[in-house]
Amino acid sequence: MKLWNWLIHSLTGLGSPSHPQATVAVATAPPDENVAVLEPPTAFPPIESSQIPTETACWWAPPGVTETIARPVPRVELSAGVRALEEHLVSHFDGHNLTIPPLPRVAENVLKRLRSPKCGMAEVAHDLSEDPVSAASVLRIANSVMYRGIEKITSLPTAVTRLGASAIRTLMMHQSLRSAVFAGHGDAQVLADLIWRGALAAATTMRELARLTRMDPEEAFTIGLLHDIGNVLTLRLVLEHERSHRQAIDTDTFDFLCYETHQEFGELIANAWQLPPELKSLISDHHVYPRDDDLLRKQRLMLILTDMISQMLGYAPAAQYDLLRAEVVRDLGLSDQRAFLDLLAALPDRISATADEFC
Repeated sequence: MKLWNWLIHSLTGLGSPSHPQATVAVATAPPDENVAVLEPPTAFPPIESSQIPTETACWWAPPGVTETIARPVPRVELSAGVRALEEHLVSHFDGHNLTIPPLPRVAENVLKRLRSPKCGMAEVAHDLSEDPVSAASVLRIANSVMYRGIEKITSLPTAVTRLGASAIRTLMMHQSLRSAVFAGHGDAQVLADLIWRGALAAATTMRELARLTRMDPEEAFTIGLLHDIGNVLTLRLVLEHERSHRQAIDTDTFDFLCYETHQEFGELIANAWQLPPELKSLISDHHVYPRDDDLLRKQRLMLILTDMISQMLGYAPAAQYDLLRAEVVRDLGLSDQRAFLDLLAALPDRISATADEFC
């Protein structure tokens, strides 16, 4: 919850130097016996030598592949016009003359509402009811496989209570990112879909890894969802270039331009949205292998592994690795966990299920 406390504090002023002792509390309803509670396991049996994959069907250990270190997106051959676009993108790293997508009004209101010690879930439901899209999303997620209980929920207040404050915050950030990705980009559905599906794949992977690394799954989901948020600004500037120069940008070139610029642009959005310092740090620097004394070492390692998995599953520019022998897997303490092997086997279906829920 630390990251979310920072998010609400930054949006409301609580937790600033003038309020150093402020905390977040949310009034909650009595436990519902119909609500499924997800708890991370507390211990994991080791991988037996016979369980290490050797068959070609194991996507995480492709035959003949020995690479264990994350690869950057390769530079593509750029035409003179695209080189000019590349320089144009870099020139905006200082944010000059750049319009940053804002937080949607309902998301901002809900996040502010949750900071009050006297706030109840009925008030949150009232705020959400002002936006049919947000209300429908809450009802859909509350009835999804991850959260649903015995009976189907049709009431927004009941759905909000079932999800809880942490999941509602995650959903608000999901709505905000989706709005930023697709707003005004009806003519660029392919590129927008690339960004959106990559974000959902990363979020799902981070949430599943969190269950093995003693991290809050909702917080991990949000980190995965937003870590490449700078791609939103790259998309906008690329589309402006295409319209003004009548020059289409292919997906390989777009992937390279995103990789080259997303951390700098992501920092600009993190500043504009007043995201927590920890999340801003991860958004602006998540490709360099972290030092042992890095306070966010675990989160950065998880993001590096997540990006490698995305490359292997087709949600990022393709690359192949021997994941079980990767340094990042070892440093996360996952090399000898059978549960990690189970996670890898189930992950493609879980990513697909998340896409069905959120798309």
